[in-house]
Amino acid sequence: MFGQYYLLPLTLLLIILYTLTYFLYTDGTITKRTYKLIWLIILIASSLIVSILGLILEYYINYQIFPIDSTLIFWHVEAGIIATLSGIFHIHIYWKKIKNIFL
Repeated sequence: MFGQYYLLPLTLLLIILYTLTYFLYTDGTITKRTYKLIWLIILIASSLIVSILGLILEYYINYQIFPIDSTLIFWHVEAGIIATLSGIFHIHIYWKKIKNIFL
């Protein structure tokens, strides 16, 4: 029922993209605002996809309207991987502010 998830390829791809945008930011090719905005959009979009698909799957399970579609579960998990990694990158971007609040 559940397919293979692309945890390692997605992780490597996002780390490469994050490193690339970070070097573009430190090089001065893109502004700090653009750098933060790119990863904020990825975080928000992936979180929305996870939330919407999670609600759809919840209705499938609780109300048994339709049989559970494994494609929805696949994309829910894939978007969750992206949301988790972009959340970690978000913490890295705002680490100084987070550190001042909690430490």
